[in-house]
Amino acid sequence: MMIAILVIYFGLMLFIGYLASRRVRDSKDYFLGGKGFGPWFTAFKFAATWESGVKLVGSPGMAWNAGWSSLAMGIGTPLCYFFSFRVFGQRLKTAFDHFNVLTLPQMLEKRYESRAIRIIAAVAILIGLGGSLVAQFKATGEIFSAILGLDYLHGLLIGSVIVGIYCIMGGYLASVWTDFIQGIIMVFGSIAIFAATAQAAFGGLSFDLLSQINASLAAIDPNLLDITGGGKMSWANLFIILAITMLVGIAMPQQSVAIFSMRDVRTARVAMIVCVVFSAILAWTLVGTGMMSHMVLSPAEVKNPDMVIPLLIPKVLSPLMGGIYLAAVLAAIMSTVSGSIVVAASSLTEDIFKLAIPKRYNAHPMFYNRIGATVFVLLPLLFAVNPPTIIFWIGVFAFGFLVFTFLMPMIGVILLPTASKQAVIVQMLCTMIVIPVWTVWLQKSTGIPALLIGLVGAPLVFFAVNALYKKTELSPEVSALWEKFRRL
Repeated sequence: MMIAILVIYFGLMLFIGYLASRRVRDSKDYFLGGKGFGPWFTAFKFAATWESGVKLVGSPGMAWNAGWSSLAMGIGTPLCYFFSFRVFGQRLKTAFDHFNVLTLPQMLEKRYESRAIRIIAAVAILIGLGGSLVAQFKATGEIFSAILGLDYLHGLLIGSVIVGIYCIMGGYLASVWTDFIQGIIMVFGSIAIFAATAQAAFGGLSFDLLSQINASLAAIDPNLLDITGGGKMSWANLFIILAITMLVGIAMPQQSVAIFSMRDVRTARVAMIVCVVFSAILAWTLVGTGMMSHMVLSPAEVKNPDMVIPLLIPKVLSPLMGGIYLAAVLAAIMSTVSGSIVVAASSLTEDIFKLAIPKRYNAHPMFYNRIGATVFVLLPLLFAVNPPTIIFWIGVFAFGFLVFTFLMPMIGVILLPTASKQAVIVQMLCTMIVIPVWTVWLQKSTGIPALLIGLVGAPLVFFAVNALYKKTELSPEVSALWEKFRRL
């Protein structure tokens, strides 16, 4: 039954990719879907890309390990959507349309009047999203291997080939359409496993379920009721999670593209509400499932917290519902992968190919667009076949690398009209060097998270350099942009 569900699911994704490919006419369609998406497609694209497979597998595992403290990210995520759509989003959309560009590096080039910034930004996206894709492809192979008993390589090939085909065919449009379907599957699957685990643990859902969970956890380990999980989630980590979550929409290119592709700035208001509801459902059901799993699974079974979901599925779900939840996990991973592939491909083609071979690219843009997408399917796939020993650190640094490389340049776009190109260049280069070095060689020895270094270091470097090269006059184009901001 699980195999049948997955065959239907994969067939639907490929069919959507085919339909999208028939609507793609030019690079604007391929990389932004024509910039005509309303609130529901925008919301599901943004949320499904952000709420990755880490959420559907990692959140229950974290809840098993640390109890209520694992809800920290879930509680903070609505702030992500508020800042992304209401604080930053309308200005980001206005700036992107004002400069009339296709990619984030192109917007930074226009804003700061620097070709060097465009190239640096493109390289940062290729490195950061490349590392992220290797980790996501590896997760795909492991999920298939753990739940279906397939060989890791077979699982890896199935997942990556499916998502690769529909991304290469339909580009961003296919990514948005599939993310809409995948988001619905994620919500349904999360509710299903929550209800099934409650049935197995307490005989079903009830109004006093929360009290039952707390009483049972207190008897097992009182630390599971503590906000820090008995020290498993430090206050510093809680602060970092909250701070980073608020910056996702502005600092992660694969998230910003959902804002750029909105129909208009008013779309952001409804999209924010849809995202918050989506996130709340996932956060409470998945964390609740993880905590209730203490009443269903024995500690001896759970040798690794990430195995909570693979162990729960055959115990609490029927083969039909187990197949649906597995599809939900794969949907979460594939939605993140598809968004990353398209954004990485846009930087490779629009910001590298177009500058290096302009005549060839302009003669056959769609050919090179699909070549770019193919590169970011095949290269991460090859690395994930036999992942390097530092694969964990690649996944960790990719997030911080992207967030802190783009944080201050993007803030300069919407909040700091006097931000200088010198400050942006120095800060981006420093972050691109420091984050991976700190993650691999210094984080463990110093005990200081690389994310904390980025959170503090990026603004310090930016403002220090900007104080030396602060602009006194705005260009006509930037002045016109700020006039549009004032009318929002």
